[in-house]
Amino acid sequence: MAEVKLKEISKQFGSFTAVDNVNLEAQDGEFVVLVGPSGCGKTTTLRMVAGLEDITLGEIFIGERVVNDIPPKDRDIAMVFQNYALYPHMDVYNNMAFGLKLRKVPKKEIEQRVHEAADLLGIRDKLRSKPRQLSGGQRQRVALGRAIVRDPKVFLFDEPLSNLDAKLRVRMRAELSELHDRLKTTTVYVTHDQTEAMTLGHRVAVMKDGLVQQYDGPQTIYDQPANMFVAGFIGSPAMNFMDVKVVQDDGRLYVQGKGFKLAFPEEKITDEVKAYAGKDVIMGIRPEDIRTPEMIREPREEMQFPARVRVREPLGDEQIVYADCAGDEMVAKLDPHLPISHGQDITLEAVTERMHLFDRENEQAIT
Repeated sequence: MAEVKLKEISKQFGSFTAVDNVNLEAQDGEFVVLVGPSGCGKTTTLRMVAGLEDITLGEIFIGERVVNDIPPKDRDIAMVFQNYALYPHMDVYNNMAFGLKLRKVPKKEIEQRVHEAADLLGIRDKLRSKPRQLSGGQRQRVALGRAIVRDPKVFLFDEPLSNLDAKLRVRMRAELSELHDRLKTTTVYVTHDQTEAMTLGHRVAVMKDGLVQQYDGPQTIYDQPANMFVAGFIGSPAMNFMDVKVVQDDGRLYVQGKGFKLAFPEEKITDEVKAYAGKDVIMGIRPEDIRTPEMIREPREEMQFPARVRVREPLGDEQIVYADCAGDEMVAKLDPHLPISHGQDITLEAVTERMHLFDRENEQAIT
């Protein structure tokens, strides 16, 4: 096992900058996830670590070694791709053993490694099957097995679950997490799915336009997003954003929007927040931090605002309500048993202790 360190890494394709001055470190045995929308630079970053893309600027370390000019086969990494990349004419055993044969590993050792990996992944009974005879999940396990038998210092995953159906993705996520707990191999994992990022990553790098917007533990990213992009990207449904003004009244701070005025929690008032008194800012609040007075033991009128229901989505364990709040859309996750219907006027209450404020100009969090 080894650390992976990216120091001021950039990648340009002509005049286009795909990755811009990225600094990341995956510690020994850590599971790091790169997440972001299509075109954000996450896969290009992974391919540079793998040696499949040349680096324009910066250095990549695997362990103590700078690997910029070292070919992929000598970096002691194993990569699992989105499309499995299995040889259709080979059975599972030979797909998993192929890389070891190229490295002239003794036949007995190859057999031992393949059978150990097959047992670990639960595909021992599929070793003589061809890829066309396997399900999507089984093919993905074979691709994982091919990486595991290499016993590399670093695993690299490029959206390995994106071709699976929703139910199988959930199951494979759990299996990947359990597999990492067993192997303890340093892992860098790329995905556009924020649920995968939050559930798998020890640390998560959220990327946009080739830049790392925030790199931290998943709960920290959820609770303390660095900017509006991170706040809106992490969480489903996405965070609500509304134009408000920070106002001072009777010695208290409020955020005032169209049709509402919410008291600012005392424990969240910092010198930086006070500096925004009288200024326009953007308020962010997650759908799960909005309730109705019926859902709260002690409702607080100073945290409430009126809204009108536009759409209701019942999901069994919750209902998602899209409501109009003085012209702004507000999305709330509510108790599924609340009697709510289209066009109904309702009162919503914000858990303002979990409210976020962002600078209107640079969209950075006001902490």
